[in-house]
Amino acid sequence: MKKLFLVVAVFAFSFSNAQESAVKANPIGLAFGIANAGYEFSINDTQTVTISALYYDVSGVSGFGVGGEYRFYFSDEALRGWHAGPTAGFFSLEGSGLFSDTTATIFTIGGEVGHQWIIGEHFLVDTFLGIGFVSGGGDLSVDGTVIGLGVSFGYAW
Repeated sequence: MKKLFLVVAVFAFSFSNAQESAVKANPIGLAFGIANAGYEFSINDTQTVTISALYYDVSGVSGFGVGGEYRFYFSDEALRGWHAGPTAGFFSLEGSGLFSDTTATIFTIGGEVGHQWIIGEHFLVDTFLGIGFVSGGGDLSVDGTVIGLGVSFGYAW
């Protein structure tokens, strides 16, 4: 009887915590020297968390970054429809050439709005617009406001 209860509990728990997930990348950023990919997963019916990684190589400054986003979907289903939420990130940059021997550690905080579609069963398209505050120090001092616009493509399951 205890084994049956355990099997039923595990089975029920697996369905109650079923998560939708997606991996996606922003290919447009590659044209500007920025490679960005992320993993988005639902935490309930209308909210998700995204964890992303970024590689940056623009005008003699290169480095990496990590970020996170919390999304609120305005539809009845996470990963689909209009969304908005806060974002935060960390970047470590180094210069070369004209910027040789320069470094910077940069933090960002902001917000993003957009719309995400799942076409067919798995193909994902995400359009977004964000605004954020950027602050950092080191040899490359950075403080200001940035605006981002993008399209990501991915696979959802």
